Amino acid sequence: MLDLRLVTTSLAVLVALVSVALAEPIKDQSAPVVQSATEARPIRVILPAPWEPTKGQAESVQSSK
Repeated sequence: MLDLRLVTTSLAVLVALVSVALAEPIKDQSAPVVQSATEARPIRVILPAPWEPTKGQAESVQSSK
């Protein structure tokens, strides 16, 4: 029984590895489009500190005074 499970597991792993190998993109295709320096830079967002009121809250506080 153990041998049958071992063979079945090995066969399943082999099939999975072959399917992954066949699913990978072919590297001989055309080269990807090169991004410019501005497109390659990450977008950084500066968030307010949790203790600072947001602009909407600050405006509502000033308008209510």
